[in-house]
Amino acid sequence: MASRLVYFTPKGPLCFIDYLTVREGKAALEQIRKTVRSSRLPKLYEFRLFEKIRNGLVKIDELVLPRFDPKSIAVFLDTFDQRSPQLT
Repeated sequence: MASRLVYFTPKGPLCFIDYLTVREGKAALEQIRKTVRSSRLPKLYEFRLFEKIRNGLVKIDELVLPRFDPKSIAVFLDTFDQRSPQLT
């Protein structure tokens, strides 16, 4: 894992997807960003992209949402299937 995209709700982190490269994580976040319309409502939900470093994770990008957005969740989950196959 070189990057991790985490979905946060008002109660905290809900789920995440690991990507082999930072580029894959950024591409996934960009796909989600294209589905979301901006709003002036309070920001309650968010996607945060982290890069894996030697001792942990460092946040490198984020996308905040004013409400639960099923379309962005669908895109987020679709990126799971589009990831590069991981070696085991």
